[in-house]
Amino acid sequence: MKIEIILNDFSKKECYDGSQIKPLWTLNKFSVSGSSIVIFRGSMKIPQEEMIDIQDIIREKDLAEILISGDDCIHFIIEMFDDQPANLKVAYHRLHLLAFIVQKIVEEEYKISLEKKGTDLYYKDKKLNVAIATSSNSSSKIHFGINIVSTGVPDYVKAVGLCDINEKINLEKLAERIGKEFISEIRAIDYDVMKSRTL
Repeated sequence: MKIEIILNDFSKKECYDGSQIKPLWTLNKFSVSGSSIVIFRGSMKIPQEEMIDIQDIIREKDLAEILISGDDCIHFIIEMFDDQPANLKVAYHRLHLLAFIVQKIVEEEYKISLEKKGTDLYYKDKKLNVAIATSSNSSSKIHFGINIVSTGVPDYVKAVGLCDINEKINLEKLAERIGKEFISEIRAIDYDVMKSRTL
C-alpha cells in the first residue's frame, strides 16, 4: 500500500483545531489523494463541538471551555483508504501501533522511559500526547499530537513536552522517523497478509 508522507516546514506553524481530522482534508489542502500522513507543528485548540471522544466531553465538560489545547505540538494526521467501508476498530489498532512506535522512538532518542496507558504516553506521571481515531464512509483517520512544550494545556492536566525533557533533539527528524516507521509496520502487515495461505 502506498502511503505518502507530507512533512510541513516546522517553522510554518499551524493550529490543530479539529478540522484536520475530517475526511479528505489532505486532498483539499495539499491536492494529495490516497492514504497519507501529514506532519506539522503548531498549537492545539479544539472546541468541544469538534471533539471526537464523547467520554472526554461528558467527563470533563465542566472543567474548562476548551478541553484539549497546547501551545506547541507535533501533529500527525493519518488518513487510510485501504478498508472499504472504513473500519473504526482497525483505525484504533493502528492508533495503538502508532503509540507504541512513538514510545519506542522517544525512549531511544531521549534515553528515558515512558508509560503507555491506552494511546496516552506519560513521563513521570505527566501526559506527553493526545490521540484519537475516527472514520467516515470512505476513510479512517488518526490524530496524534505530541507536546513540544507543556504550556497552554488546560489547568487540570499535568503535561510534559519534548523540550522539557531535552531541548536539543531535532524535532523534524524525530517526526519523520516516527512517520516512516509507522509506514514500515503497515507495509509489513500487508506483506504478511499477501504471503499467508488461508484455511
